[in-house]
Amino acid sequence: MRLKDKWALVTGGGRGIGKGISTELAKEGCNIVVNYVSEPGRAEETVKELKNLGVQAYSIKADVSNRDDVNRMISEIISKNELDILINNAGVVKFEPFLEITKEAWDFQMNINLVGAFNAGQEVARYLVKRNKGGKIVFVTSFNQEVPNGSQGVYSITKSAIKMLAKSMALELADYKINVNTIAAGAVITDINKVQIEEFPGLVDRLNKIIPLHRWGTPEDMGKAAVFLSSADCDYVTGSTIFVEGGIMINNGMLINVSEEE
Repeated sequence: MRLKDKWALVTGGGRGIGKGISTELAKEGCNIVVNYVSEPGRAEETVKELKNLGVQAYSIKADVSNRDDVNRMISEIISKNELDILINNAGVVKFEPFLEITKEAWDFQMNINLVGAFNAGQEVARYLVKRNKGGKIVFVTSFNQEVPNGSQGVYSITKSAIKMLAKSMALELADYKINVNTIAAGAVITDINKVQIEEFPGLVDRLNKIIPLHRWGTPEDMGKAAVFLSSADCDYVTGSTIFVEGGIMINNGMLINVSEEE
């Protein structure tokens, strides 16, 4: 087991990609702190499933966009156990054409996706530096960190900014043996994109044709990448991105107007 007896905090870890990552880490012996901001029942259900894999796990509520809440969460965690790994996964998206982007939608996505990633990233980094045993920090971004999709402008901007946040952290934390990397996720069916799937009937099948590997990704696919980036296998990898997107970047030119395809 590559992560036996390690402790990881997974933000937004109770569902979707966060749950998939939590599960794959637990399969490698990692103890998990499941962060959530709503739906405590789902978080507790995930905790129960993780415990059934033979690891320790508990949930903790905190809004990552609120710095005081993040500081409280980290203080509470390190009062119970050490923390070796941070998976910054919490994220949201609003689908709006550029000319219709509202201030509320801009602030909502920026505050959770980018400010939230910074809040958790900096506070955990400060702890890891003080502890002086190294550590791993992983940000879940998207292939949209490189290429935007229509009506996802703000989301794409936040993911691109997180990529640079990770690189900046990787540069300054390298001397402390703290590795910082990102996972650029492809199309994964989760709560975050149900609206898009419902709005564009046939989208799932169309993407299955466009993605070179001919399927959408799964939370478990993202989890396997997170295991690598959280383990000693990644000791010589920092400031990098692993694209877990089935090759969709290759065909992105075809993807731009996918919702209008026959």
